[in-house]
Amino acid sequence: MRCGNPGTRRDGQTRLGGQRWRCGACGRRFTARSASAFSRRRLPDDVIALAVRWYARFRLSYADVAEWLAERGFAVDRTAIYRWVQRFLPLFGMAARRHRRRVGRKWRVDETYCDFRGKQAYIYRAIDEEGQVVDAFFSERRNGAAAQAFFERALAETEVTPVRVTSDKAKCYPPALRAVLPGVEHRRSKYLNDGLERDHSHLKQRLYPMRGFKQGTSADTLARGHALIRNLRGGFSSLTAGVATNLRLATAWPRLAQAI
Repeated sequence: MRCGNPGTRRDGQTRLGGQRWRCGACGRRFTARSASAFSRRRLPDDVIALAVRWYARFRLSYADVAEWLAERGFAVDRTAIYRWVQRFLPLFGMAARRHRRRVGRKWRVDETYCDFRGKQAYIYRAIDEEGQVVDAFFSERRNGAAAQAFFERALAETEVTPVRVTSDKAKCYPPALRAVLPGVEHRRSKYLNDGLERDHSHLKQRLYPMRGFKQGTSADTLARGHALIRNLRGGFSSLTAGVATNLRLATAWPRLAQAI
């Protein structure tokens, strides 16, 4: 139980119809949802999780998601959808980490541009030799410091040190690799990254209907959330083993929601 005391009793129901309990020792009331990140939210967990999945997966605005929910009987403002995405999408990524297939040691890295406050900004991305997205990182600048920050976070997140990194001829990568991965083999070619360029197109299609980002944290959250969606649909998770491609996301997402 929430306070560790087994002496509890039923104490009515919540407004969502869930069972509520009261501790006999401390008098606190709690539910099965109390320890969840969804605690104190007005709508059920599965509705919130579905809204976050819709936004990360499809080319939808916050208003579009709110309209889809309204058609299903849930009146939600689009600002609430925004808060859900910013709050829960990183948590889904953290919950999925322990189910993730181990990242390969041959990385292809490149950056793609996005609109940020009326200017051009960049999202650094990398894939391994099997096409799994290693990580994504938003930066307002295309320089060595941004590339270094991307590599540092990718190493910390995956706990994998690559033996080979392939990039284009951008000048930001050599100093970043010398600082973070001094012994790695670095291949520089305009044409060896075609696979990553094709993978960029999925992110760019998601960003296309948007009017650009206004907050760097929002851009980073969506970039990493989209990488999570790509990896789950690509089968790079034990949660989707033996599941048909079109059902992988729908199968894994409820289990991740339970974990957070």
